[in-house]
Amino acid sequence: MCRIKELREEKNISKAELAKLIELEVDEPSDIDNVDDYRKLDQEQVEKIAMLFGVTVAYLKGNIQYLSKEEREYRKKIKEAAQKEFENFKANCPYDDFDDAISPRVSAMAQLCIAANLIRVTETIEEVSDHLYELNDTIHSYGVASLR
Repeated sequence: MCRIKELREEKNISKAELAKLIELEVDEPSDIDNVDDYRKLDQEQVEKIAMLFGVTVAYLKGNIQYLSKEEREYRKKIKEAAQKEFENFKANCPYDDFDDAISPRVSAMAQLCIAANLIRVTETIEEVSDHLYELNDTIHSYGVASLR
């Protein structure tokens, strides 16, 4: 998986431009290929690439899934719709007076709330996972530094 290459191409940045941005020394013409492989870069260079593209180091290394702007917007809309529907329901439907006429609405609202809560759980897991991978990278870099 070559996420650096994907991001670089998405932003129309050449290998040479990225190499210059991360201060990669290019002694041989083939060295320019190293810019797309995080394993051939030092930690500082990988961090610069992550900051440049607005992603995490864990994402660049393939440890976590990156969400597209569309996916983030979709999740946001689901959560907002669930909140809006719940507030509307609370304002217009007395809790002690359910009848068969509003059962489908209650069911739809419940499903929307479940979807929104599943999204929240998923986002929490993704965030924790991201932090764990960043912590692992930090621990690894300290271990490597102490060996020098």
